[in-house]
Amino acid sequence: MHWAEHKAVFFVEGSPRGASVIAPIDTKIDGWFSQSQLKSLDTVKDAMVEQVVRAGGNAVIDFKYGQKSSFWRSLLSVDDVYWFASGKIASITPSMLTQR
Repeated sequence: MHWAEHKAVFFVEGSPRGASVIAPIDTKIDGWFSQSQLKSLDTVKDAMVEQVVRAGGNAVIDFKYGQKSSFWRSLLSVDDVYWFASGKIASITPSMLTQR
């Protein structure tokens, strides 16, 4: 199970045993003229951290992320790439990350 910590929130590509799920989370960094392709994964995580803290969690489990491109937007010569991320807001203890 891969994980990283960003601004005191754990981003876990998996589901730690014993995690307490709070709510689903889905984030997209997108903007017609905002140069989304120049953003980074940290920008996506920053947006998610706010939601996680507001919900009372300390982790995003089953974390999935990537970039997508839109054919229709590329025809208009605007920023056609955007970041997306999803998962579940959860409460975990750091020891859950080392359990197998």
